Amino acid sequence: MRGLKAKEYETLEQLFKMKQGSLLKTMSYFLQSKYKTVKTTADYIYAIGDIPIALVAHMDTVFPKPVSELYYDTRKNVMWSPQGLGADDRAGIYAIIQILCSTNLRPHIIFTTDEERGGIGASVLAQENCPFPQLKYMIELDRQGKNDCVFYSCDNDDFVAYIESFGFIEDFGSFSDISILGPAWQVCSTNLSVGYENEHTYIETLNISALLNTIEKVKKMLQEESIPDFKYIEFSLSTKRWFQDLYSSNGAAGDNDFYVHCKKCKGLFSGYEVFPVKGLDGKTCFYCPDCIVENIEWCDNCGEPFEIDPNNPKKICNDCAGGLLECHSTSEKLKNNLMK
Repeated sequence: MRGLKAKEYETLEQLFKMKQGSLLKTMSYFLQSKYKTVKTTADYIYAIGDIPIALVAHMDTVFPKPVSELYYDTRKNVMWSPQGLGADDRAGIYAIIQILCSTNLRPHIIFTTDEERGGIGASVLAQENCPFPQLKYMIELDRQGKNDCVFYSCDNDDFVAYIESFGFIEDFGSFSDISILGPAWQVCSTNLSVGYENEHTYIETLNISALLNTIEKVKKMLQEESIPDFKYIEFSLSTKRWFQDLYSSNGAAGDNDFYVHCKKCKGLFSGYEVFPVKGLDGKTCFYCPDCIVENIEWCDNCGEPFEIDPNNPKKICNDCAGGLLECHSTSEKLKNNLMK
């Protein structure tokens, strides 16, 4: 079991301590040092490479403040923070950094903003024509677990079998950036595990071994002598993948499962996808991952999520998320570390 080397740990630590705005500037600078063509906006960054595969990750986290306390158990090879780690999706950002720094492989790169708010950055980018010549497929590095591959609306069985041949197992999920970009550009896409667990909670952990394993698998995918070209096929309500998503054990619809509507968007979700939250009326209600960001806070005393009262904001605990406000020095430190 390989752990993090000193520089690798330092890079991850700096990523966890950065706010989205500073990370966007730093990643733009980093990509410009590796690529000739880089486009940076307030909503996304992309770099055009020479491998017809795009790697995708988002720069925001569900937590309003970055961490100041960070712990690494070298025996179990796991990282965590009592303030909410934010490995969703700083682990994906780290994976892409490592691939670019440890090899001469230059796939296309997409970094988006505000995925946790409903894919805002990806939605803006999707309004453009695909900027990548002869793009074969996209890999998002933003999935929990160790070896999942998720395809959302992409229903090409050959593509699924190809991705699974690298050591992944198909699972099902509700949303990521490729849920927007794939259909918009008609490009097959998959979301791969990067090792985090219990995302969107204060007990989130990052399994370093799983993260490093995915990095190595993605390198092999990028090194393929002949990269297949897959036709994008979008599922409909009659396809088997939709049926599996709702009713198979992978879709978490077992005998003891339940379905519930998100209080905000009214969408119907399986019980494993939603967050139980103490409502303003004192009763338990449920929020989906997209709606939870702007509508709830976690109590610093008990750690429980509760609805925000827009008419009485002073009653919201200002220290719920904890953490240290990211500063310019952290951004500069990461930039210097990446350029060594």
